[in-house]
Amino acid sequence: MAKHSKPEEKRKIIQLRDHLPGQQAAPGEPQATSKESEGPQATLEYQERPGAEKEKKAWQAPKAFYRVAVVLLVAVLGLALWVNRESLTPQNIWSWLQVQVTGDGTGDGFPVSITGSQVTAGNFLFDNGSVVSLSDTSLTMVGTSGKEVLSLRHSFNQPILKCASGHYLLYNQESTGYMVVSGTEKKLERSTKQNILTGAVSRNGRFALATQGEDGASTLTVYLSTGEEQFTYHFAQDYITAVALNADGTWAMVCTARSQGGELVSKVTVFDLNQETPMGEYESRGNLLMDAYWGDNGILYAVGDISLVRARSSELSFSEFSYEGRTPTALRFTGSQVYLSISAYEHAGPCTLLVFRDLEEPVEIPVEERVQALSVSGGSVGVLVSQQLILFDSSTGKELARGDAGGDAKSIALASESTAYVLGVSEIRKVQF
Repeated sequence: MAKHSKPEEKRKIIQLRDHLPGQQAAPGEPQATSKESEGPQATLEYQERPGAEKEKKAWQAPKAFYRVAVVLLVAVLGLALWVNRESLTPQNIWSWLQVQVTGDGTGDGFPVSITGSQVTAGNFLFDNGSVVSLSDTSLTMVGTSGKEVLSLRHSFNQPILKCASGHYLLYNQESTGYMVVSGTEKKLERSTKQNILTGAVSRNGRFALATQGEDGASTLTVYLSTGEEQFTYHFAQDYITAVALNADGTWAMVCTARSQGGELVSKVTVFDLNQETPMGEYESRGNLLMDAYWGDNGILYAVGDISLVRARSSELSFSEFSYEGRTPTALRFTGSQVYLSISAYEHAGPCTLLVFRDLEEPVEIPVEERVQALSVSGGSVGVLVSQQLILFDSSTGKELARGDAGGDAKSIALASESTAYVLGVSEIRKVQF
């Protein structure tokens, strides 16, 4: 054999009969030879290989796989940041963290008793991960486990709540007191010289108050989040009925009303808060404008009692959508949409839910009874009808689910497309679809 020749591989023979139960003889006994003991026999021959005892290496993903995963993750995060760029200010992030930290822990669950003697339907909502309610004595935030996150007392006799992404403006309508809250922190508590008519707050904490004018009909004042006055405009003949701010509080839309020759004349006025004079105006006759909204998509909405006025902020060319003799029963603003229910009946009867997303015709959803309250989450809209909470797809109008709201239900607040909170006379309840 050569010096470096491969060693001869040993050959083994395994006979399966030697390993069958009952086929091995005891020591000293002869092997069974009868035909009964004979069975199918097989011989397995194999060769031992050098290194065969080594285990196979575990599979490892190629490096390209990890690169693709990282690129996709960065793309998704980048898209999320871009879509929510207007809300991701340092102040908003801090407000969100405050609520998360303060709300950490477990509550006693729902129902939860309200603080105070009553909460009006418009002062009840779900925002920033908490159920928010403004009663006649306190602003209260309750986490999803039923734990109280905030309870802030006030002395307003007609409290009104305005909200925008964790920023809250509370004011005493027909009086002078107001309060600004960011997250769970009270930022300001002050008074105006004249009685407050209405107000609005933006996503970056800037806010606006409309007051009775000292020498005229009414005055609009817009404030920075610190409480410093940013903009003031006096209306000599018009009374302000609604105000809306864009996301960063640099533009404002004001709805006013006056009497002219015995006729009601409402007007929409749009301001660039860096300019002294209005950028656009529109008059709507016989139509009382009750509320206003500046959509995320740049569409301006002014909701009247007989028609809805709307325009694109880049053009300010207004048009009206008539309710055709029907009157509003409930209203909700969110994102780029306006949800408005209208009815041909004064106190009862079926309604039509209108979903406005832009300047096109709205989606119409027939509702079997009178809509008392609305709430929106994602692509779903919840309606409070009699003692039931019904969930619809806001794009198709298809009914998705319904649940029992209770006989004393006054308002609803959707936390998600499967969870809602119901405002009762004395408590807040949770409904799981």
